[in-house]
Amino acid sequence: MPERTVVCWNGSAGSEAALSWALRRSRATGSAIELFDVVEHALYLGDAAALDRATEQEEDRLDSRVEDLRASDPGAVTSGELQVGDPLELLTAQTAADTLVVVGTRHRVGPRFRYGWSLGAKLATAAAGPVAVVPVEERDAAGARSGVVVGVDGSDVGRLALGFAAAEALALGQPLTIVHCWVAPLSEQPLVVPDDEFVYTQETERRELLDDHVRTVREAHPELVVTAVLLRQNPISGLRVQSEHASMLVVGSRRLTGWKRTWLGSVSHGLVLDLAAPTVVVGHDTRVPADRVGDTLSA
Repeated sequence: MPERTVVCWNGSAGSEAALSWALRRSRATGSAIELFDVVEHALYLGDAAALDRATEQEEDRLDSRVEDLRASDPGAVTSGELQVGDPLELLTAQTAADTLVVVGTRHRVGPRFRYGWSLGAKLATAAAGPVAVVPVEERDAAGARSGVVVGVDGSDVGRLALGFAAAEALALGQPLTIVHCWVAPLSEQPLVVPDDEFVYTQETERRELLDDHVRTVREAHPELVVTAVLLRQNPISGLRVQSEHASMLVVGSRRLTGWKRTWLGSVSHGLVLDLAAPTVVVGHDTRVPADRVGDTLSA
C-alpha cells in the first residue's frame, strides 16, 4: 500500500468526490491524507493583483476545509498545501513510486473523446506513480461499493497492478477479483472464423495464465478472498462490467514516452475515458511492497 496519499482538491464537485473516496479508504486502512490545491496562474496573466486576491481567498478556503476535516475525521488529514502555477505540472511533481495521487472528475458532457483530456487522464499519463481517478458520482456512493477488481494480461505492468490491488484488498479487508479478458486474433474480421480447436487452445492458455496469478496471490495471502474471472470479451467493456460495483478498479499502463505519452494505452485509457468505478492506473514505476506479493508476481 502506498506510504503517502495526496488528494487534489479545489472545492469542486469532482475534488470533493476524490476526497470522499480517499477518506473512506483512510478510515479502513488508517492511512493519512494530504490535500493539495493549485491556483492556476494562467487565468490571471497580466493581473498580479487579481492573482494575489485569488491566492489569498483560496488559502482561506483550503484552511477552512482542512479544519473541518480534522474535526470530522481526526487524524485523517495531516496537511493542506496551496501552490500557484500550472496544475498538471505541479500535481505531476507530487507523484512518486510510493505515493497515491487521487484526482476527481467533473460531470461528463458532450463527446466522450473530449473527456479524455481531463486533468485526471493527463495526470495518469505523466505520473511517476499510481494515480486514482474518481468519478464525480462517487461523492454520493458512501457504502454502496465493495471489493477490489484488477485486470491482468500477463505483462510485467499487469503483475505490478495485481500486486498493488492485492495490497489494497488486504488493507481494506475486501475481496479481490482478478479479471483476464481475451479475444481470438482477427476475431473482429468478418471473414475470419477461427476453428473450435484454435479457440479451445487459446482459452486453455488464458485460463492457465489466470490460474497462475490466482495461485500466487492465494499462496502469499491465504486469508484474502480471491475470485477469478475469465472473459472472452473486449477488456474495456469486460472490466467496466466487472467493476461496476467495486470500490476500486486497478489497471496497468505502459506510460509511453514522447508524443505517445498523451495516451495511457488502449485499455487503461479507454477505462479512464468512461469510468465505471474509482480507477487506479499503475505504471512500471509503482512501488509494491514485497510482503504484498509484488516481488513474487514480478519474478
